[in-house]
Amino acid sequence: MGNGFWLAVGQMLSICFWTVKYLPYGGWRRLPKRALMFGLAIPVFMVLQCIHWLGFAFDELFFRRYRHVAIRRPIFISGIPRSGTTHLHRVLARHDRLTSMQTWECLLAPSISERYLWRFVGRLFSPLGRWLGTGKLPFFKDMSAIHSLGLTEPEEDFLTLLPINACFLMVVLFPEEASLWRLARFDAAVPAKRRRAVMAFYRRMIQKHLYVHGADRRYLCKNPSFASWLGSLKETFPDADFALCTRPAQKTLPSQLSSLYPGWRLFHGATFTPAFEQRVVSMLAGYYRDVELFQIANEGVGRVEMNALTRDLDGTIRTLLTRLELPLTANYEAALAEEVSAAQRYRSRHTYQQQAFRVRWSDVAHRFDQNRDDYRTGPEVAS
Repeated sequence: MGNGFWLAVGQMLSICFWTVKYLPYGGWRRLPKRALMFGLAIPVFMVLQCIHWLGFAFDELFFRRYRHVAIRRPIFISGIPRSGTTHLHRVLARHDRLTSMQTWECLLAPSISERYLWRFVGRLFSPLGRWLGTGKLPFFKDMSAIHSLGLTEPEEDFLTLLPINACFLMVVLFPEEASLWRLARFDAAVPAKRRRAVMAFYRRMIQKHLYVHGADRRYLCKNPSFASWLGSLKETFPDADFALCTRPAQKTLPSQLSSLYPGWRLFHGATFTPAFEQRVVSMLAGYYRDVELFQIANEGVGRVEMNALTRDLDGTIRTLLTRLELPLTANYEAALAEEVSAAQRYRSRHTYQQQAFRVRWSDVAHRFDQNRDDYRTGPEVAS
């Protein structure tokens, strides 16, 4: 388990401290509801992490051969949040040569031991397993229109970093913690020692997944939050392929704030704080710059415009398959046809929660101006 375990111990102690610290956050009037939500969420979270680390220990005892699994040419879908990364991921994940982590694996079974245990339970109670597999998670009532969460759907594997508290989503619970915001400027702001520990842990998570699903398959990951991790990903996985999704910043900003709103409202109230909004603006501006600089430094990195993905899904995927050197197999061609048909029928139900935030594009547009003298060197560190 190595350094990751001690990193986790320190981070779990931090979460206990933050929980007490944030009880009065946003005013005492909301203290009863916040105490209830933290009282429900944090103990469950802590118990899950303890179970995960027990699973990791069993992995080292019984499945240690996973450490010898080679990760060959993994594919990382990243880029700008709310730019079609989820759609691209779920279409590519149907390819028979690729494998991605599913929601249940990320949240309930990041270890090999847990996966075998849950598979046994699923076979034992197969009707319940089938029902859970086809159902959607009751994440938030508003969330289904933004990002559907099914237990057996491909999902963002940065959820497997929760055991070492390296998942950026925790910032919704603890919105003023600098160590969490530094994850949004990972390559630039996270200390080198912790960065190496996080990447080593993440590498182990991928090896465990391939051990279970087949070492002959290529690993497919989708994480827009990895836009600031691109350098570390390239260093850790030198032969990796990248597909970076983009979208005009003017549309990204309100969409990103709206996607964070259900969690914020649940824990903190009806409106974002100005400080939180400005940190999100800084984060997104940094992402745009990181993506641009990474593409300049690495020729051949795939760029996927959201408009192209929407207008011509079939052509975009076929072009991307060529770049990734993936064959268009008969099975995948049929799956792609199904996805194209579904995309043509799809209508987004996501409505922006404009009343929840005060920031306006006209006030922050200059932060995304690529013609700024300091655009490529500006800090834009959300802290």
